[in-house]
Amino acid sequence: MFLSDGGVTDEQGIKNSVIDAAKSPIFWQFVGLGGSNYGILERLDTMGDRIVDNADFFHVDDLGKITDEQLYERLLNEFPGWMKQARLRGILS
Repeated sequence: MFLSDGGVTDEQGIKNSVIDAAKSPIFWQFVGLGGSNYGILERLDTMGDRIVDNADFFHVDDLGKITDEQLYERLLNEFPGWMKQARLRGILS
């Protein structure tokens, strides 16, 4: 899980890292904080060129307005689906 307040500038480097990691048992959860420009982090979830979708992004602009349950639901939103797809493709046993 990565927390960011925005200002991410190495778009190609991040994109390449997520694509390369798609064949490994790694799931990336990106969380934007503070309502800033999240750039590439917002586009990672729908990015192509991966064996499985191994990344998710959501933002929380005001931590005081989200319940613990909502936060955990968002954190785990895509993880079960990734596990299923990763098993189907032999990434996870």
